[in-house]
Amino acid sequence: ELFSGLKIMDQGECYTTEMTRYPVITLSLKSSKQPDWKLAYGCLMEEISREFIRHSTIKDTLMTEEHRRRYDDIMNLRGSMQDYITSIRFLSDCLHQYSGRKVIILIDEYDVPLENSYFGGFYNEMAGFIRSIFESALKTNPGLEFAVITGCLRITKESIFTGLNNLEMISILNPSYSEYFGFIQEEIDEMLMYYGLTAQRERIREWYNGYLFGSAQVYNPWSVANYVKALTVAPDELPVP
Repeated sequence: ELFSGLKIMDQGECYTTEMTRYPVITLSLKSSKQPDWKLAYGCLMEEISREFIRHSTIKDTLMTEEHRRRYDDIMNLRGSMQDYITSIRFLSDCLHQYSGRKVIILIDEYDVPLENSYFGGFYNEMAGFIRSIFESALKTNPGLEFAVITGCLRITKESIFTGLNNLEMISILNPSYSEYFGFIQEEIDEMLMYYGLTAQRERIREWYNGYLFGSAQVYNPWSVANYVKALTVAPDELPVP
């Protein structure tokens, strides 16, 4: 029901048959901006712990007492550094065993702790930790379907990824995905028609259609959404940057 009436549901079985098919591990590193290594490591432990808590219903199904103890230790912030270095691989093994299906791993803003640690003077500790987590989870993991890693720094230029194979770099220059980094004209027209604002089409184009990603000319989604919202309240509202 979350996708009812949306375009993805009209794309056919090649998409709908994939829904709820894979266990998913998601890890966001965007809040890793602590001033020293001790605090940063503690916050990363908490982030990993939250993901173990989210999947905690599988704990009692694990095959051995040692696995259940290890799961508890990571979830309750009692694990060793080795436990947390291998935690994502361990969780993927547990989910693969539980569901019989390979796991998708999503890591958001991987570069935030690296950039922060560089300016904070503890880059070597953080880079070693992040590298070990990624190599454990993403290299030769038989339970991995695929992983998606996002960040501003190009992953192929970052030394922490040197131990990984088969990386595909997708940026705003990639023509295969260019239209998905903003709103294309067709989507803008549909939005304006929905809200009865087609008279504002040219003004919105002049203000917010300023990006060329790959081969697609796109609008800034945040700016357009804010201006359309403002127009629904005050039809004479002027655009702002």
